Amino acid sequence: MKYLISFVAFIGLTLSAEKADRPNVIVILTDDMGFSDLGCFGGEIDTPNLDKLAKNGLRFTEFYNTARCWPTRATLMSGIYSNGLGTGQVTIAELLKPAGYQTGMVGKWHLGKNPKKDGPIQRGFDDFYGTMTGAGSFYDPYTLARNTEFTEVDEEDYYYTDRIGTEASRQIGEFAKSDKPFFQYVAFTAAHWPIHAPEKSIQKYIKTYEGGWEKLRKERYARMLEMGIIDKERWPLPQREDRVKPWDTIDHKPWRIRNMAIYAAMVDHMDQAVGTIVQALEKTKLLDNTFIIYFHDNGACPEHLGGNGWNTANNILAKAKKAGKTIAVGDKFDVPMGGPMTYGSVGHNWANAQNTPMRRYKSNVHNGGACTPAIVHWPAGLKTKPGSISKERGHVVDLMATCLELAGAKYPKEFNDKETKPHESLSLVPILKGKTVDRDHAYVFNHSGTHAIVKGEYKIVREGRRPWALYHLAKDRTETKNLAKQDPDRVTEMAAIWEKRWGKKK
Repeated sequence: MKYLISFVAFIGLTLSAEKADRPNVIVILTDDMGFSDLGCFGGEIDTPNLDKLAKNGLRFTEFYNTARCWPTRATLMSGIYSNGLGTGQVTIAELLKPAGYQTGMVGKWHLGKNPKKDGPIQRGFDDFYGTMTGAGSFYDPYTLARNTEFTEVDEEDYYYTDRIGTEASRQIGEFAKSDKPFFQYVAFTAAHWPIHAPEKSIQKYIKTYEGGWEKLRKERYARMLEMGIIDKERWPLPQREDRVKPWDTIDHKPWRIRNMAIYAAMVDHMDQAVGTIVQALEKTKLLDNTFIIYFHDNGACPEHLGGNGWNTANNILAKAKKAGKTIAVGDKFDVPMGGPMTYGSVGHNWANAQNTPMRRYKSNVHNGGACTPAIVHWPAGLKTKPGSISKERGHVVDLMATCLELAGAKYPKEFNDKETKPHESLSLVPILKGKTVDRDHAYVFNHSGTHAIVKGEYKIVREGRRPWALYHLAKDRTETKNLAKQDPDRVTEMAAIWEKRWGKKK
């Protein structure tokens, strides 16, 4: 009888868990964007949809990534600092699916090349539309796939960012047909090169950038101060990066102005796509209990293109060659960028302004590369005052523990008969409830020869073979004063954490 009662109690708990009002989860990730691009973070680009989410939600100013595309995606998906999804790693989708969640992904995967073997469908997602590789034409995306099959563009006026929005909306419509909650991962390629946007959208921003990148940087900084996102004491504006040239000495100004206008148009379209997603949630009456979190995979991109764009333009180069045409790749000053026969980038000069007020760029773990603005929106569950700016800290690695807690799921010791690696994720749920998290929890960075540890109120950073630099983040968020010589013991202590996690194994 005792066993029967226990079994009935277990069934009751299971049914209760199934009926529990667990939130839907949408993770929105954008690509190669600067810290101050969004209107709600001091930018001049029109982003009304994200601004509205921020106004009714919570903004982080100290949220970290790994400073590069694919490591951020692997770390986000697995809760383990890594450069890919390997043996022993399990994804959020793989764990939420057996917990009763529907799963879908739209956009850039960048964690495998073959949708039949190492794509989203093999990693726990029920539905996928997007690209397998890291970049490609927005008019004719490279490695475009639906579920497990490669596919081709199917509209005359196709623009990838817009399509990501409509495909995400389609998935939400399908999810709404079930009582089960859903987990959706939306990974935009905007505003990653190549800089592509509809001409009407480009023209909207041409006059905005006629004053150049130095003027833009000063205006953004002043606006961030006025909005209360930053303050002069803790966020001093660093000196201009050495490689950034003064605007009054630069040539080809109209060409460069247009490039930044294209970039702004790309961000604008990304925000419009976010609006499409929100409209789908409103239409299906799912917005109230949907946990949305938005952030960037790394900071602004300083890269200049050439050749085949690191193997991302192969499809359009081949098609152009067959048609007897030429694609303008890289800094072709005599060719206006933005159209389907171009393949360019904004480069380091504009990237420095996009990252205001941070130092460095993508692929470097100073805050210009590894600190992302983040927005959380969840009307039914967020307990902070709407529009608040959080002083708490987070990292993309924390999405695993956060999603597991929201879903009432457990992280397994084994998955698919394989032992799993312990995750390195810290749940952000206490922050959502208006509480604090442990600032002594160390965040670890290791990418492209740059290394860092964030712990307590301090950060150490090392570039290549240079010695560790030490910054007091509580007083110097923009990393302008190196305190390593004044506090060598702290540097040694924090460096030991990095060596334990990433140093050579004996």
